[in-house]
Amino acid sequence: MTFRKLSALALGLTLASKPVAADVGLTPFAGFRMGGSVDIESAGANTKDQIRFDDTASHGLVLNFDLPEAGKQGELYFGRQETTAKLDNGLFAPGTQAIDVTIYQLQFGGLYFPGGTTYGGFVSGVLGVTRLEPDNSAFDTHHRAALSLGGGYQFFITEQLRLRLDLRGLYTALDSGGSVFCSGGCELKYRSSGYLQVEAGAGLVLRF
Repeated sequence: MTFRKLSALALGLTLASKPVAADVGLTPFAGFRMGGSVDIESAGANTKDQIRFDDTASHGLVLNFDLPEAGKQGELYFGRQETTAKLDNGLFAPGTQAIDVTIYQLQFGGLYFPGGTTYGGFVSGVLGVTRLEPDNSAFDTHHRAALSLGGGYQFFITEQLRLRLDLRGLYTALDSGGSVFCSGGCELKYRSSGYLQVEAGAGLVLRF
């Protein structure tokens, strides 16, 4: 048998063979995050105010791995949002009513497809930490516990590729009475036990 015939036979067998089932999915995503407001008060004057986060674009990466039970996956979520924190009335520091902030989330949990497949409708829940990092190093960075619950749909494209659409609520817990972003002496304290944001996102799932 000639080399050309052997090559054609090998190619035919490759195309006819069923792809090996993937068990890990990697999803770069882009989205838009909305909401987020925190009640605060001045420690000295006992005046009340509110911090609001601007609605802005977000992006990140989601890692999933199949679990033994059909339709269940572990999920590691990393998200990032660049936004601005603004006070309704007061000042973070003299002459500063707004500060640019980068919000990071790193969370771990699970995802479930009720149909028992690796595509279609799903629900997810992850738990971890939120990092609130002001772009100005004069203000403090905060780490707080966080929880995300959501759902969405994964459209089947190929065995190794899906289109994933997500809608999730991200809740960050705060210590009521704890300090807010501060520059020098801190006069602002959280009055809220946490804040909620909503994120809509889309990404391609690469399964391998």
